[in-house]
Amino acid sequence: MSNYDVVTIGSAVLDIFMKSDKFKVVQSSDIPGGIAMCEIYGGKMEVEEVAIVSGGGATNCAVSFARKELNTATVAEMGNDPQSLLIQRDLEEAQVDTRFLVQEEDETTAVSVVLIADDGGRSIMVHRGAAAMLTKQDVPLSEIETRWVHISSLGGNIDMLKNILDWAKANKVRVSLNPGLKEIAHKDKLTKLLSQVEILFINRDEAKDLWGIDYANDELWKSNQAVPGAYVTVITDGARGGKVCINQKVSFFDGEKVKKVVDTTGAGDAFASGMVAGVLYGKSYDQAVQWGIKNATSVLKYIGAKKGLLKLGEINR
Repeated sequence: MSNYDVVTIGSAVLDIFMKSDKFKVVQSSDIPGGIAMCEIYGGKMEVEEVAIVSGGGATNCAVSFARKELNTATVAEMGNDPQSLLIQRDLEEAQVDTRFLVQEEDETTAVSVVLIADDGGRSIMVHRGAAAMLTKQDVPLSEIETRWVHISSLGGNIDMLKNILDWAKANKVRVSLNPGLKEIAHKDKLTKLLSQVEILFINRDEAKDLWGIDYANDELWKSNQAVPGAYVTVITDGARGGKVCINQKVSFFDGEKVKKVVDTTGAGDAFASGMVAGVLYGKSYDQAVQWGIKNATSVLKYIGAKKGLLKLGEINR
């Protein structure tokens, strides 16, 4: 059994990025959110940049922690296919322990295709495959000894989340959670588990779905109303920054300006892993937020979720 600083649990995905200034961003009331990125139906387009790299919350955060000289392992499920080999290679090159990766012969490794517009905004098409098939039996908690566990999307498996949280509580393991939409869809069950989470990461839209607070209303967003559940809740608001609730006390933080946003993919994972790394190195929560901002800002300058992740010396300047 190895002793880890942090173990990440969640998804592993092969990301295929295509970036072009020819992708059209249009506004339409027929589209949820009012904005769409489109291409001519039946047409063909040349793209300027292509990248094929590993992604998914578990692998993104694991590489981020490893770059900050934290002994890291990851738990995720893949198929036994060429996609899985690329993901495993990326993790091993970053010195992430891959012994807990699950590979199933009859499953397909998750794949996403990410179309990036000239302003860095993106549209994602994803086949979740094996990434959504992780079960309690796939997570060998009895073999894991760690100071911290960071949980990303579990494909909506709330029972598995509860199992991990109960194990963490019994073994005095600190926990951060960045739930996906499928976990938030079970909001009644999820909110009952948040008291076992030290740091919850969620964005402004997800917070509205989880607690039913209309954070689209700027007056409510800017209020000092805390949210129940985790000891620390960080609600991010993209480039604008976000708000932090620490033991029911609320503060706000600003994002850093980036001259040219290349790609927003992975910024949330970078923020979360940067902040948790700061806490593991003894920073206060407020100080650790600044690590999260630095890490996320750096990722915005590159295609993919991993290339811009900061090393320890870079983030600690």
